[in-house]
Amino acid sequence: MQRLVLAAIAATAAFMPAAAQETVKTLYSGEPVAVTWENTLTIAPENFTADVEAGNYIYITFDATTDVIELKANGTWLPGTRFTSLGDNTPDMKTYITPAMLEQLKAYGLEICGASFTVKEVSVCNDGFVMPEGAVWGGYFWVENWNTLELFKTAFDNYEGQRWLDIYLSDDNGTNTGYFMQVMTKFDTPEAVWADNNAVAHEATRATVDLKGIDVKAALAGVDKLLIQSNPEGGSPYNITAVALRSETGATTGIDGIAADEAEKVTVYNMQGIVIRRGVEAYSATAGLPTGLYIVGNKKIAVK
Repeated sequence: MQRLVLAAIAATAAFMPAAAQETVKTLYSGEPVAVTWENTLTIAPENFTADVEAGNYIYITFDATTDVIELKANGTWLPGTRFTSLGDNTPDMKTYITPAMLEQLKAYGLEICGASFTVKEVSVCNDGFVMPEGAVWGGYFWVENWNTLELFKTAFDNYEGQRWLDIYLSDDNGTNTGYFMQVMTKFDTPEAVWADNNAVAHEATRATVDLKGIDVKAALAGVDKLLIQSNPEGGSPYNITAVALRSETGATTGIDGIAADEAEKVTVYNMQGIVIRRGVEAYSATAGLPTGLYIVGNKKIAVK
């Protein structure tokens, strides 16, 4: 039986309070800007070349909103952004920064585009969110009933033949495996379905799609977005917290010498005490996470 070597740590360390929102830098403040498709708000690339990291988020506050917002760089959708309709009187918006998004921001800057809304302030903030390895999108997308995450296809611009598409989930119980999940590029079009619910591997904190046999670039060529449709199906509501590409299971290296059985169910925290995964088996608890230290089942391990 495969076993992981873990390090003992005080139980209280796993329940440290979550990190509060921290403003990393202010990108724009001053007179509110009325944005339309003809009048975009542009943030220069030098604003992103220092201090900004993947896992931070772009935070926009509004004075008035009505319709669609798109975040772009060099005239096209930023990788890792999703189709968003603000509706009436939306106060703010968070967009978590993926590695591919950060590359584009450093090269071209940020273009805030949309139908009609007024921007008050734009900043980069940090709340301790950990962007999983291979992430093409990260954030908090609430699924209480039928809802569809519409991820712009530029998220896959750097796709290099990875075998698996992992969709990370988080809820209060971490026990629901009976949710509905379907991945496709168009509604009501059978040939556009990458994986129907029966083809998705359901875990409590991760749904996985096998991309074998799917020509990802060709499948996205004639569409704008990848659609991830989901429903709790009577179980606990949840957030979709990340979408990531994976070639194989990541390696986890323990420190200090206390063993955990591979079948043990554990919760994974970052070092700020924020839950990253809940109710996962110990042997794969940190698979795909970035290099660093994590608290797993009240014990500390290092991912290398």
